Formats: sequence, structure tokens, C-alpha cells
Amino acid sequence: MRIADVGVIPENKSLESLADLVGTPFYRYHLPTIRAQIARLRTTFAYPVNLLFATMANDHPAVLRAIAEEGVGACVNSLHHLRLALDSGFAANDIQFTSTGAPLEDMVELQRLGIAANLDSPLQVRQWCSVKPGRHLGVRINAASLRPTARIRDRIGVNADGLAHAQEEARANAGKVNGLHLYAGTNIQRVEDIVPVLTAFFLLARQVSTLEYVNIGGGIGVDYAHSGCMFDYERFGTEVSILANELASVLGRAVRVYCEPGRSMVAEAGVFVTRVTDLKQLEEDTFVAVDGSVAVFPRPFHHPDNLHYVRALGPERRGKFRPVVIVGRTTFSRDILGRCELQELEMGDLLVFEDAGAYCQSMSSQFLGQKTPACVVADN
Repeated sequence: MRIADVGVIPENKSLESLADLVGTPFYRYHLPTIRAQIARLRTTFAYPVNLLFATMANDHPAVLRAIAEEGVGACVNSLHHLRLALDSGFAANDIQFTSTGAPLEDMVELQRLGIAANLDSPLQVRQWCSVKPGRHLGVRINAASLRPTARIRDRIGVNADGLAHAQEEARANAGKVNGLHLYAGTNIQRVEDIVPVLTAFFLLARQVSTLEYVNIGGGIGVDYAHSGCMFDYERFGTEVSILANELASVLGRAVRVYCEPGRSMVAEAGVFVTRVTDLKQLEEDTFVAVDGSVAVFPRPFHHPDNLHYVRALGPERRGKFRPVVIVGRTTFSRDILGRCELQELEMGDLLVFEDAGAYCQSMSSQFLGQKTPACVVADN
């Protein structure tokens, strides 16, 4: 499902007036918030770090153009998003293709366009070099393999033995492993949860004598509940800079560091607005139906344990805050958008789901046959 784009509007236009203009449900993206977050991320590191944006988090063209204009690079995992990135102004040498199981025809196109690729297995390295021997390439490292006590395993990348095998495949085809990529995790709230795997990753990187870059993917989380538990950017930047400087010292040369900081670049810049269409008491639960749905606002469906902060628009409300379950206007039993406490609501009230700038609109589908939300971009 593609979002109905209504263009760029002044940033001071209220959500209520937008609801009257475009109808509900709709997304609004605030570009100044994205620019401010990019500036914040850039001041996080003492070591020179190149920022990348994961286009799968938000593929709206206006958002992509705004990020490209700030000199941020792109992390893509499909040819479709590669073309979107190029069309949005990202330069080819500022894009890294990082995926799994890339077919040979994709590799041919990536090499034709001069796009750097981080590959997922020794066999992928062999295929990459078969297109044109002598090519440089990056290798993805499995984060779980760097945590000996990890109880949850993931499928991304190779372990230390796999890296050695990938290097052998590259050498056998006159290629060179010049980069390493790590997907450290998603929506990480605490720096101490990411430092151990980063430390192990940078130690492993010392074994690659031909190394020119490392790419730290994923990571910085968002406080969706607005609980006040903020990610410690300063400590994160300090830890990464120390590790990068140590790596450069061991290798005897500077190494480029790319950081794709996950959803944090855009999440707080977006909201999802939907209108109350029904109110119902069933046993001890109060259900609030809205004209939205998890089909068009899918993150709550995928992460029911990490829901968005919700607020009601309109005049000042009175009465006690009461627990409610916010549901979509469908018969799908898991069409649940939120569980929170709100003051008394009425039919037609507008509800705002905060921090909807990442993994929401980009994951919309045709499931349940729901109305395509409008998408409004606010700028100076």
C-alpha cells in the first residue's frame, strides 16, 4: 500500500486543521525534528563517524530527500530502496547495500552502479567475486556469536570462523575484504547492553589486515512509553570513539566508521492521527475504536509489548484517567493499536500516536482493506 502524499505544508499547521484538510487517519512528518536529530548524532562522536539512514525505516521521498540534503548516507537492503535513495539525492558512494541472500542479478546491478555491499556468507562472497574478480566487499558479522552467553541467536552474518572463510574466498578470487558490518540489535535502550558486542566486534576487526571501514548498524532506541528513560548518547559516542581509535592504532591507519543508528533518526519526527469511531464497555474493559488499523499503523501489531504514547487532541479534559484498549475498525482480533490511560473520550475525538516516524508507514499493507492514510510533511 502506498501512502496518499499531500505534499509539504507549514510546520505550524495544527493537527486538528490537518485532520479537517486531509481526513483521518494520517501521518505527519516534521522535517526540522529530523534535522535536529542528525545534528545531535553528529556531536555524539569524537572520532569522525559517517552517519547512514536505514531506508526501510521510512521510505517517504520527502523524508529521504531531507536526510540526503544533510549529507547523511543511506543503508539499503533492496534494489527498490537503492533506486529510491538515488532518486532522493543520495550519492552512490554514500550508499551501502546490506542484506542477506542477495541474488546474483542484484550483485551485477550493484557492481554496475558502484555500490558498496556487505555480504552475509562466504558463498555470497564467492558469488560477488564471480561477477568481476578483484572487487572489494564487506562481510556481515553475527552479533550473537560475539556474545558467548547469548540465549537468543540470530541469523544475520557469520562468526569468526565464517569471517576467515569469507576472506579465503575473496583472496581466491583476487578480491579484498575491506569492510565489516555489525547489526548490533534493534531499539536498544541502554548503552551497557550494546558496549560488550561492540567491543568484541572491534577486537575481531583487528584481524582483518585489509580493513578500510567498519559499519555499526542498528542500535539506538526510542522511549516509546515516554517514561523518561533516555538513551545515553554521550556515553555511546565516547565508547565508539575509544574503540575506533584503538582499532586505528593497531592497524596503523585511520579506519572509516559508519553508524546506522536505527530508528532514532526519524521515529520522533512522526505522528499517526486517527479519529474515535466507537466507545464500548465489555466486562471490565473499555474499548475505543478508531478509523485507523494495524494494517496501516502496523508497529503495535509487531511490538505489542512496546506500544506508543497516546494523547487526545481537543479542549482541556476533565475526569480521571481510565485504562482503555484502542482498537482498529476491523474484525481482526489482534487489531489493537494501544493500551493506555486516557480521560473521558467522545465520538469524533482525535487521538495522536507519538514517535510514529519509523517502521509504521513503511510497513503499511493492503491487509484488512483499510483506507490509505494521507501523509503530510511539515517544514519551515
